Amino acid sequence: MLLAGGAHALMGGWGLALTAASAASASRGGFRFDPASTLPWAAPLILAAPIVGYVLVLGSVRTRRGAANVALGTVVVMLAATLLVAWARFRQGGAYRAAYQWVNIPVAFTGDQRFQGFGIDLSLRIDHVTLVALVVVLVIFVACLMWHRVAGRGEQGPVRFQVNVLLLVLGAAGVLVSGDLAELLAFWLLAGIGTYLLLGHRWGTEGAGQRSRIALTLPFLGDVALLCAVGLLYSRYGTLGLDSLTPVLTTTLGVGLKSLTVAAVLLFAAVAVRACVWPFTAWQTGTVDAPAAALALAAGVWPIMAGILLLRTRPILDAAGVQGPRIVLYTLAAAAVVGPLLALVGVELRRSILLASSGAVALGLLGLTYRESIAVAFTAVLAVAAARTAGLLAGAVAAGAMRTVDLRATGGGWDRMPRTSAALLLSAAVVALAGLETAMLRPRSWEWIVFAAGLVLAGVAIFRPYFAVAHGELRRRRAFEPLRVHEVQHVVTESALACAVLGLAAVVAGFFTPWVGFLGAGGHAVGAVGTYVLWVLAPLAGVAVAGLAFWRQKDAGLALGARLGDLFGVLWEQAGGLYDRFFARPGGRIVGAVEDVGVPAVESGIGRALTRAGGLAGLAEQGLSWVPAVLGVAVVLAVAFGLLTQGLKP
Repeated sequence: MLLAGGAHALMGGWGLALTAASAASASRGGFRFDPASTLPWAAPLILAAPIVGYVLVLGSVRTRRGAANVALGTVVVMLAATLLVAWARFRQGGAYRAAYQWVNIPVAFTGDQRFQGFGIDLSLRIDHVTLVALVVVLVIFVACLMWHRVAGRGEQGPVRFQVNVLLLVLGAAGVLVSGDLAELLAFWLLAGIGTYLLLGHRWGTEGAGQRSRIALTLPFLGDVALLCAVGLLYSRYGTLGLDSLTPVLTTTLGVGLKSLTVAAVLLFAAVAVRACVWPFTAWQTGTVDAPAAALALAAGVWPIMAGILLLRTRPILDAAGVQGPRIVLYTLAAAAVVGPLLALVGVELRRSILLASSGAVALGLLGLTYRESIAVAFTAVLAVAAARTAGLLAGAVAAGAMRTVDLRATGGGWDRMPRTSAALLLSAAVVALAGLETAMLRPRSWEWIVFAAGLVLAGVAIFRPYFAVAHGELRRRRAFEPLRVHEVQHVVTESALACAVLGLAAVVAGFFTPWVGFLGAGGHAVGAVGTYVLWVLAPLAGVAVAGLAFWRQKDAGLALGARLGDLFGVLWEQAGGLYDRFFARPGGRIVGAVEDVGVPAVESGIGRALTRAGGLAGLAEQGLSWVPAVLGVAVVLAVAFGLLTQGLKP
């Protein structure tokens, strides 16, 4: 009953708003629908819809199908509101801004006026980049929910899964539309909680517990870095608004390059950790056994949020000293090369897709650091996010049908699972081509080496699992008959195909100047896509190397990757043992000794000293009256002050 009432109220509000907008348009002398009149309620609906859906699922729904319907309907309503806002703002170059006061408390009446009050406003800042990012994120959510509705029907806790998805979509939408860094931080942490609950959805075993700890510990470091950056910026400038912070970055007295550099590095740390680029990939590669839809959501949504954070805080990076941009450049350059290299180590399907696509994400984020390639680079980030979601969903379907995640035991995808293989092919092509547009804009100094190496390695690493799954022979194994492998239901494969097509559309759109101009209409820098066609040879060379290695020596190549993965695992365990022996255990013993012996000893010593001091005070009180005692103390202090004052010498 509560579900029906909430849904009726939501749809009723939608209808009343449309009626009011039409009436307002008619009162101005016409009956044409004016999309601009819907902005005051359509923009807040992007955040209000997931809150309503979250409350409905959490408080009333008790069935798997009902929870899935409410969650999917909520995301569809958000997508409709986003498209309506995009319709209204399509020809408007500036950002749409709205603020709703929540907390406003005076805390002081003297001092700097910026710090005399404490206020929290729910501010919305929606430009063309935000709208495109919202559409891509919500399409990813719809695809993953549709996929999980069929392929994940056997997962434990179906209602709990939908609740956590709604929590993540609320946080993601809030991060994208936030106009204030404090508000962005709140939604960022909310999305982090939802991600942790999704990646730790399967529980009850020791392995699941260890994976959930990985999903909590490493991302928490990035979230703390963002919290420290926000606190540092507020302590220096007294404002966290994205529009009000930029003009005062270099004009505030007492704030130098050191503070700006520290803030820029902390912000980038949050971006790098949550975007899951090397060396921060463990929180996703270590949780590949989570539900496939949950892993796909985390892998697809967080790069977009990280890209938005880097895009919004670019003025801080530009105003910082030379150390900040260098740290960002070197870290992303290393991640673009090392991530795909690590994807070649091992034969786990999902881990290979994540690591290979992390290099493409690093290339996209690297392009966001250049002023003239912002729009193109952000399009590349959107393309990789959608493509890696498609790859993980299609890979999960293939692994389920072939009953293995080992690339050595897969094959025959085009014969038995053509739609799944097509989704893998499209996603691999998008990942290989996504960094191409940014590379065409930055052919200077030594950076072209990074882009070339990253494109080649991304092509090799991402097409390696595709060739292993889609081509070759699917061999018979114990208790496994290849003839039983067949294509799954259309809704499952179409969800993966939809994300792959979305990523391909983003890659193609990045080559068109009108699209780049549309994204740059909100005040972002625009650079025309270059015509350096030789850059196409880099991803093609990667694809050729992967294909040649597969057709010539499939078994030997995969066996080499497996041996390297085993060796890497042994080295990792040995490094962990050394760390535990020389750092963790001694540190634990020291902490235990301090807590068990040192702290009680100090507390007892202080207690005895206070007891003795109390006894001496009692004796003094009995022997002396309080007036002479006070006068004596005053005389002693006066003499000491006079001797220590400047101008007097002993």
